[in-house]
Amino acid sequence: MTKTKEDERRGFFRINDEVHLDYTAISEEEYELAPETLKNLHDNSFSLSADFATLNNKIHPVLNNIKQLHPDVGEYLDMLNGKIDSLSQHILYKNSKLDQKKILTANISASGIQFEGKETLKLQQAIKLELVLLPEKIGVLIYGRVVDSKENDISVKFEHLREEDQELMIKHNLNKQMSELREKNNN
Repeated sequence: MTKTKEDERRGFFRINDEVHLDYTAISEEEYELAPETLKNLHDNSFSLSADFATLNNKIHPVLNNIKQLHPDVGEYLDMLNGKIDSLSQHILYKNSKLDQKKILTANISASGIQFEGKETLKLQQAIKLELVLLPEKIGVLIYGRVVDSKENDISVKFEHLREEDQELMIKHNLNKQMSELREKNNN
């Protein structure tokens, strides 16, 4: 878990992306407990997909070596990994409030998000966000503060999120940007 630093925030690039977002204004007392909540997130079904994605990033180089030496074993391990990923996504959907109506286009970076909300929120309001990155279906729990809120256009600065989740968001944004560049070059 990390608290984003002001100088790091400038280094994160922003993308427009479709995400599933469920957010709640929370009390200062709940916000104070955010670091502890994130530290104990390992038994939370919402973050299971993020935990698996982090493990996949660590497994990938080893799996590539196995594929080169033993292609059949590598293919088998790939299929097992796919089954486990499918199971984590099923658990995410079953145990979360995932709803097609909550998929929206947001401007997102690893340090903040801007989106059109249901209501105008107070500046500096503590907020809890359950963000699902698509199409990977990775659930990320984030705590932050509203830094701008005009006519239902809400900007949130992330203040508490797990370091591994921030890395997943960076990787997601890079992949999205690369995909857009490839698509642009193909056209």
